[in-house]
Amino acid sequence: MRNRHLLERLRDIFSSGAKDSSEKLEITNEEEVVPLAAALVLLEVAWADHTLEEKELNLIRNSLISLYGIDKKTANGVLSRAQEERTNNTSMYPFTRQLNDRLDLEERKKLLVHLWRMNSFDGSPFHYEEGVIRKTSELLHLRHSEFIQAKLEAKSL
Repeated sequence: MRNRHLLERLRDIFSSGAKDSSEKLEITNEEEVVPLAAALVLLEVAWADHTLEEKELNLIRNSLISLYGIDKKTANGVLSRAQEERTNNTSMYPFTRQLNDRLDLEERKKLLVHLWRMNSFDGSPFHYEEGVIRKTSELLHLRHSEFIQAKLEAKSL
């Protein structure tokens, strides 16, 4: 009986995705999926030092506008929602899964450049931020050479 219950639970997990709220990303507007997931990943990099400055929020907002062609009002809404979602999630996997499902390789590489810009925008790169970027790069299925290339590109901007 116990094995049957376990088997049913596993079937549920694999057939409908994760049940735990920390393992899913609630989306109400399909057009906001990618910007919201990207904002969440950018926020994770910004939050690596456990501070979130207005300059960092502005950089995230500008990244969303640049990457996804959304207007400032939409970017503000996405960023506000991302800040709320970030406190409710313990894993970046749901966000990166959405990005992997919807972005091609070049788009994921462009996002990685923006993640590196978060790391060096104030002139003093922070090693914890680099760790978050490395983890995100791996979750986005990018090679180490693409990780380094994005870092160099961000430095040249």
